[in-house]
Order: sequence, then structure tokens, then C-alpha cells
Amino acid sequence: MIFKWLQGKKASPSLKETSSTGAGTPSGGANEPENALPQIRDSGTPSGLEMTDAYYPGHDPIDHYGNGGFRFGPMSHQGALLFLPSGIRRWNAESVSSLTLESFDPILREAEGIEILILGSGPHLVPLELTLATKIRAAGIKLDVIDTGAAVRTLNILLSEDRAVAAALLPVD
Repeated sequence: MIFKWLQGKKASPSLKETSSTGAGTPSGGANEPENALPQIRDSGTPSGLEMTDAYYPGHDPIDHYGNGGFRFGPMSHQGALLFLPSGIRRWNAESVSSLTLESFDPILREAEGIEILILGSGPHLVPLELTLATKIRAAGIKLDVIDTGAAVRTLNILLSEDRAVAAALLPVD
């Protein structure tokens, strides 16, 4: 998740708000040492912040991969990545063996705009469970499972050809 400042709200969260430190004495009172740090009230998300999914609306080729992440356009991302017709999103996946049908929900929602799905399985080729592959293909999507390095190269070539391509990429170290 990333933080996004809400427009029309505070420029930044206020850290000056303090809470009582006991017996009705406000922070900085006579019962505290001079060098005591003010206590910040824990009210969940700081005022003026909104949690949103990591999302990049572009279709820029991937410039670099490795060290557990990817670099594309003006962005970089640590962790798994979904490259969809609607844009590039964070993907909550750790390995091919941990994937479920729900892992592919964002892809299946955009199936009409996808001709081929490239699954980058990490540093080595790891086959996708047959039932998952069958369900993806049943949605009319051609599936190619390859290691992440080959997946990035193939994605970039298909993008340059203006093909209807999607990619689900697991990171490599």
C-alpha cells in the first residue's frame, strides 16, 4: 500500500498533537523530565492520509529487474507485479506454489483485453498447477509460464509490437 495526501486536507499530518501522560497532566508538564519526548496520539492513519493500492496507469516497458523488484517508466517497485491492460499493479504473490485462482482475479477481470498472459515464475521455470492454467485458458487467454528474466524480455517485445499482453511477474534477487 502507498500513502497519498488528500487534496484540500492538511499539507502533512500534525505531530504536535499530544496526549495526556497521566493524572490529568498534559505532556511537558511538571511531572516529566525536561528531555521527555512528546507522546503522539495513535489514531490509526494520520489525518489527511488515504491508503491506496500501488498503481501505475502506464504501459512502459520494464527497464530493469532484480534485487526483489522492477523498474519501469519513472517508477520502481519491490515485490511481485501485475502488468495489465489497465496499468501496472502490485501483486500479492510470493511463489508459483502459493498461487490460487483468487491470485488471478485481477487478470480474469480484464480477460477481454488480454490475448496472452506471461507468468514470470521467478529465477527458474516453475510450472503452474494444471487446474489454474486450465481456468486461465478457459477465459480465452493464452498462457506462457517462463522464468522472470525471459518473461520481462518477452513482455517488452510484445509491447513494442502493440500486442494485447499481460504479465504476472514474481521478483528475482
